[in-house]
Amino acid sequence: MTSGVVDCAAVRLATERPLVMFFALAYAWAWLVFVPMVMLQGRLEWIAVAALGPTIAAVLTHRMATGNYRAFRFATTWPRTLGATAVGVALMILSYVVLPALATADPRTLNWSVLFSLAVYNYSTLLGGPLGEEPGWRGYALPRLERAFGPVRASLVLGLLWTGWHLPLFLYPGWTSSPLWIYVLFLTGQSVLLTYGTNLAHFGIVTPIAMHAAFNTVSRFLGGLFAGTGPSTPIRFELVMALCGLATALVVILVTRGRLAYREQPAVGDATAVAAP
Repeated sequence: MTSGVVDCAAVRLATERPLVMFFALAYAWAWLVFVPMVMLQGRLEWIAVAALGPTIAAVLTHRMATGNYRAFRFATTWPRTLGATAVGVALMILSYVVLPALATADPRTLNWSVLFSLAVYNYSTLLGGPLGEEPGWRGYALPRLERAFGPVRASLVLGLLWTGWHLPLFLYPGWTSSPLWIYVLFLTGQSVLLTYGTNLAHFGIVTPIAMHAAFNTVSRFLGGLFAGTGPSTPIRFELVMALCGLATALVVILVTRGRLAYREQPAVGDATAVAAP
């Protein structure tokens, strides 16, 4: 009897407040992995398990709310997907590699050829976040947040919730060199850029996955770019990177007049209209 009541309450919550259900499940799954990993100093590879949380949360919430499993779309047309992905990845590299390098070093001393080297990509980073997270964050939550708040505010809300999802990892030594306040700046800028790329792709998840993976490879790009030299800056280099990302995000907001390529159309698996370009 109790189980039936709980099931009915979950279905009602998923139907009436799907975003509440989604974020609760996404946090619960991840923190059930993060907290023991931090307390027991487990291997960082466990992050790949936690990263499945947003996708699992999206599928479960959508199933309870609609009766189907089509919580997100993989891609629309391939020309659109490839074009949006190229633009999105280029924005990530510009924001977090090119601009920080130009701001902290003599361009003539930098190894620019690394930007065109496929060998620099760390493909294993796909498992540490992009594949497990983006179907949930940008494939499921973003279109619903945009319908409720508009593209810019939706990006800011999602950026904060995305940051909060990572909170236990700040207690894991060596996970990041950035303090929490700089990490918030990082994910705020990224969130705006990811919204723009995802909107361009008509909410196909290939684009945000590729953009997220590109950011996860930034350290390797920078290592190659600064080979034989190094940045010169009176402030933390991580802060320079975060500010460059925010500056790019602001330019994109201004150029698109705050729309970030946003329009409305029915979401995958839903009868109601939600945000999509």
